[in-house]
Amino acid sequence: MRIVVQKFGGTSVNTRELREKAALKVKETLEEGFSPVVVVSAMGRDGAPYATDTLISLARNEWENLDPRNLDLLLSCGEVISSVVMSQTLRKNGVNSVVLTGWQAGIITDSNFGNASIIRVEPDRIRKYLEEGWVVVTAGFQGVTEEGEVTTLGRGGSDTTAVILGVALEAEYVDIFTDVEGVMTADPRIVPEAQILRGLTYTEAAEIIQQGAKVIHHKAMNIAREYRVPLRVRSLNDSEKGTLICDIKTLTQGGIRMFSQDRPVYSIAYRKDLAQIRVDLPAVKGKDLNIFQPLAQAGISVDLVNLFPESVAFVVEEGLGETVKGILEDNGFQARLLKPCAKVSLVGSGMAGRPGVMAQVVEALRKAGINILQTSDSHITISCLIQAGDMEKAIQILHQKFQLEEVC
Repeated sequence: MRIVVQKFGGTSVNTRELREKAALKVKETLEEGFSPVVVVSAMGRDGAPYATDTLISLARNEWENLDPRNLDLLLSCGEVISSVVMSQTLRKNGVNSVVLTGWQAGIITDSNFGNASIIRVEPDRIRKYLEEGWVVVTAGFQGVTEEGEVTTLGRGGSDTTAVILGVALEAEYVDIFTDVEGVMTADPRIVPEAQILRGLTYTEAAEIIQQGAKVIHHKAMNIAREYRVPLRVRSLNDSEKGTLICDIKTLTQGGIRMFSQDRPVYSIAYRKDLAQIRVDLPAVKGKDLNIFQPLAQAGISVDLVNLFPESVAFVVEEGLGETVKGILEDNGFQARLLKPCAKVSLVGSGMAGRPGVMAQVVEALRKAGINILQTSDSHITISCLIQAGDMEKAIQILHQKFQLEEVC
C-alpha cells in the first residue's frame, strides 16, 4: 500500500463548503493510487456549537473547576464530532470511510492529562481497514493510556497525530492542510507578493517554524525531521502540492528546489506579542546568572538574550512581562519593561560565512526609521527585536530589500 496521511485543521472542516473541498482532496489522493488516512481537528472557533472552547464553556457554566481527567474527556469530543461529520461528507461523495478515535487508532500515551506524550502507536486496526479499501478518518489531538484513560496531546496535537501516524504507517507523505498554499517567503497577509517555497529541507522548515511561521506545530515538525517523514504543506484551494519538506537529495532529484543555495535569505518569519526586559547588572562576577534562575524556577522561558558587561536584555511573552519584572525586583534587580514588541527573523541557508547581510538589514530598517532594540544571529537566521507597531513595515521592507518576490 502507498499511504498518505492528510490532516485537516478546524478551519478546514467547520463549514459544509470547506468539508466538500476537503473531500475532493481525499478523492484526488485515491485517484492517484494512494490509501488516505484522514486526521481532523475540532470544528471552528470559540462560539461555534462544537468548538473546543464552546464545550469547555458549557461545562464551566455548571462549575468552574474541571479536573484534568474530565477536561481531557471533554476536549476529545470536538475531534470525534469532526471525524463523524467528515466521514459523512466522504460517504456522500462516494468514498467508503470509517471513523476511529485516537485510542481506536492505537495511539498510546502517558497519563499527563492536557499535554500527553505518545509512547507508541499500534496501527494494525488502521492497516486492516486500509487493506479492505476503507478511508480511515481519525480524530486528532487524542490518545489513551495503558489503563484506558483518554488523554489529549496539547498544542498542535492534531499535527502531532498526523505525523506520528505517518511514521507508524510508513506513509509516503503527510499532508498538512492550512490557510495558505504552502510555506511562503513571508506572511501573504502582510506581503501580498509573497511567494510559495516549493521545496525546503527539514532543517530549513524547522527554523522558519521556530521563528514564528504557523504552518505546522514545531513538535510535529521535529518528529517529521527525526524520522524523515516527507511533509507537504498545502491549501484546500491550491491545484499544486504546496511546499514539500524532506531531505535535500529528494528535493534536488525531483527538481523541486526552486531557489539558489547562494541566496542569503529565502523567508521572513515573525513573532509578536513580546516584551523586552532590560536589567542593569551589579558589579559582581557571575551575578548575571542569578537573573535567570528565579525565572526558570517559575517556568518562564526567555528568548533573544544579549549579555553586556553592565546589563542584560532578553525577551518574554508580552503577557508575562509584568510578572517577570516583579520576580526580578523581588530578587534585588532593577528591571525595565518595554512592550509591545515583535521579533522579525530572516531565514536563509546562504548566511553562513557571508559578510554584509546583517549590515543590509540594519541599513534598511534604520533608513525606514525603525529602531532596532536587539539582534541575534546564527548560521541560518538573523533576528531583530523592534516595536510591535513597526513589524509589518519592517517585514515589507526586508522582503523587498532581499528581493524575495523573485525567489521562485
